[in-house]
Amino acid sequence: MLQFNKSLKLSLLTSSMMIVSVVPCIAMAAATLEEMVVTAQKREESLQDVPVTITAFGQSQLQEAGFDSISDLTQMSPSLQFGNFGPVTFVTMRGIGNENTTAGGDPGVAMHLDGVYMGRPVASLFSAFDTERVEILRGPQGTLYGRNATGGSINLITAKPGDEFGGEVDITYGDYDWLRVRGAINLPVSDVIKLRLVAFSEDRDGYTENSFPGGNEANDADDAGVRGHISIELADQASLLLSGSYITSGGVGTKAELREPFPGSTTGQNISGPPAFAFDPLGPASGIPALNNFINPQTGQVVVNDLTPFQVSKDTKESQDNEFTMFSATFEWDFDDLSFKSITGYAQTSYESRSDDDQSELNLLELLLIEDSEQFSQELQLLSADDGPLQWIVGFYYFSEKASREALFLGGRYDVFANQFGVRAGYEFGGDVDSTSFAGFAQATYELTENLRLTGGLRYTEDEKEGVNTGFLFAGEPYADPLEDSWDEVTYRLAVDWNLNDDLMLFSSYATGYKSGGINQTAAVSRGAENAIYQPETVDAYEAGIKATLLNGRMQLNSSLYRNEYDNLQFQVFGQSGPEAFNAQGAVVQGAEAELRAVLIDSLTVDASVGITDSEFDDQIINGVQIGGNQVQRTPDLTYSLGISNDWEVGEKGSLKLRLEYAFTDEIYYTALNRNAGFAEAGGSDLADDYDNVNIRLFWFSSDDRWTVETFVTNLTDEEQEGNILRGPGFVDIAGGGGPELVTYNPPRQWGMRLGYQF
Repeated sequence: MLQFNKSLKLSLLTSSMMIVSVVPCIAMAAATLEEMVVTAQKREESLQDVPVTITAFGQSQLQEAGFDSISDLTQMSPSLQFGNFGPVTFVTMRGIGNENTTAGGDPGVAMHLDGVYMGRPVASLFSAFDTERVEILRGPQGTLYGRNATGGSINLITAKPGDEFGGEVDITYGDYDWLRVRGAINLPVSDVIKLRLVAFSEDRDGYTENSFPGGNEANDADDAGVRGHISIELADQASLLLSGSYITSGGVGTKAELREPFPGSTTGQNISGPPAFAFDPLGPASGIPALNNFINPQTGQVVVNDLTPFQVSKDTKESQDNEFTMFSATFEWDFDDLSFKSITGYAQTSYESRSDDDQSELNLLELLLIEDSEQFSQELQLLSADDGPLQWIVGFYYFSEKASREALFLGGRYDVFANQFGVRAGYEFGGDVDSTSFAGFAQATYELTENLRLTGGLRYTEDEKEGVNTGFLFAGEPYADPLEDSWDEVTYRLAVDWNLNDDLMLFSSYATGYKSGGINQTAAVSRGAENAIYQPETVDAYEAGIKATLLNGRMQLNSSLYRNEYDNLQFQVFGQSGPEAFNAQGAVVQGAEAELRAVLIDSLTVDASVGITDSEFDDQIINGVQIGGNQVQRTPDLTYSLGISNDWEVGEKGSLKLRLEYAFTDEIYYTALNRNAGFAEAGGSDLADDYDNVNIRLFWFSSDDRWTVETFVTNLTDEEQEGNILRGPGFVDIAGGGGPELVTYNPPRQWGMRLGYQF
């Protein structure tokens, strides 16, 4: 594929938007856009009437885009990034997200499933089949939502029981023997009780080729799940919704690959570096090879690692075992002038991931990650329900979580250490963390005139975390260090919106945000280090935007300008002994976003988005490195997307729809250190190249809309896409540069065919 520069690409997108705005003027008989109803402010409102920056997708849009998990949203929404290393996920919005990947931290982008906050990021990996709507809110959240979030919120609203019997089933087959079966059924038991049941199963071979004899192939799928809703009408104005979900994910899963050559391999020069371990009680005389000595003892040859994406040679039987369970009860009671809602949630998440972290055919290093979490939440809301000029909501939120995490280094000399000292792993760290949060929040909107409204919100939060960090460091005695801290914060929001007419609204806001502090579970920082406990993150957020419905309802154009000023911004790097979270003194993230949807003619629709971001750390030294002026991690300067759909009627045989999707993601630094290739002082590179993504989908719908046939190709140009980069702990010196430089790639080109039936 030809590689155009970013300026030309952006010019092409801008030109496309201008064409979109002109063509409908020529069309004499064009359809209008379907109104999108959202509940971002806890009430049903038109997307164009909500003075908040929101990206929203309805069920038909999600189906057309092949949506099945949170990761798919990256190419559908500006300023949203998703990445993962196995079961550990990173969701960021406008540069802010989950930085402490252990059980001691909280995400900066809050994930909600049917109103229930999901505390562990592993929950975002699972299938989102039968989703009715997705709402993506950008900026600090708190005066309307139960859990604090400095970056934003992603709300998944699944389909609920309806009044009529019906359902759907589909089957998908594709590349790498991919087989997926999904089904949903709606059962109105009576006028009072209604049920909706959902189930799915997915199996796919891995698209990473492992040349080691008998080695397994990563990036496969072995997933299954069920979800159910029971809706009960308790009275004319009272209802209860009981929901439950269980999802499991096995197989090998997503695994990282090494992005640099081994010392002495034919793919690069021999690199002199620090010792393989910071502490080695056995010494060189033990005969156990160091990690930077990649000599196959059977052949005497230097082991070579193939740096081609999806090409590895690993002896470890890599695997994953992830589970997600959630139960919730939502009670609503409507009075004449107000409404009461209670949302009770309980969730369990767990994962066990085994990886070959020496990235070779030698038995030098296995990493076993184990995490378990159990959470309970209770949210109470009281809302106004009249037509007066004052609309308000008052709420209370309680959240508790018990989580544990273990990182065990096995194989090679790690096992020698373990056997000598009678422990299960030669090097391990982790611990238990108990988190508790209480909050009261309120927000009110007053209609000053028919077209001018003023909004104010307030929140008070108390957070407490306590835990015990445990582990073993090569020799001596296992350690157990207790850690605890508590924080409280008042945050608020002020906003004004002005309807110039029925189709044009201007809005602006100022909000403060807060995210709880956390506990570092890495061995080196748990033993008296300054950042053993890191502090809360706060933000002052300024925003102004416009929402326009143009050309008699055939076009929607929403855009905003924002500036976020962060104090104690939380970020993570991998130090000498593992992941460490820090507080930056300050950073500024600012930018512009725009989203457009338009009907050009009755059969042709276009959607487009663009996000332009400027991010910079204040002058400061972190872990001995000056990061002032660096880009905030996971924050590309530019992202944009363009989608074009066209429909054709084929008489009595039904209709066809062709959809083309293009998305561009600029280069990304994945840590605050902004390390480029060859930057040996900081230990290698954390910069990922920019990439383009092209998808194509062709649908056939039967004339009665019961049957659907879809064929598709994703990543049509088979472009290499670096989806996440991680510089591993310094003591794992497998490349002679202070820790392995690992990368997770987005999927290569894939094709598939889906057959669906509605009844």
